[in-house]
Amino acid sequence: MKEQYLRRRWLDFRNGHGIYLVFVLNFVNFVLITYNFAVQKISFLSGLFDSLGLFTMVFIVIYIPAAILIGYWHRRNQYSVENEAYIQENWISAWLLRHQIRLIQGKVTPEETQEVLRYLEKIMMRYKKEDLLHLEKMSELQDASDKSSSKKAS
Repeated sequence: MKEQYLRRRWLDFRNGHGIYLVFVLNFVNFVLITYNFAVQKISFLSGLFDSLGLFTMVFIVIYIPAAILIGYWHRRNQYSVENEAYIQENWISAWLLRHQIRLIQGKVTPEETQEVLRYLEKIMMRYKKEDLLHLEKMSELQDASDKSSSKKAS
């Protein structure tokens, strides 16, 4: 239990650090290094950009659209490859999909179904989605009452 807690905190740290904090620092660092090594060392560019502020504005106007275009290309061409690689490493999805296929084939035991339901309900409880469990139970009760009223009508 403690090991899983520490591993999750490590994941949270890496995501917060790598996705958010380092992104801003890396972008500022990239602009400063480019200005110091490219603009100030090349006389043509230093005459064109006489201040860091002007260079930063021009850089952002060019860089952000370029990054958006590259990101769009990545999403359209590379994202499916990455998703396939993630799916091949995700045992939870494999377990759930296997259960669904066995369910369709009629090979699932009641014990397997209960194990899958308990696992998924624990996840839902952890994320405070009990209301979704409540809706499911309400639907089951409604189905049961519909069946009983249709039997009475016949």
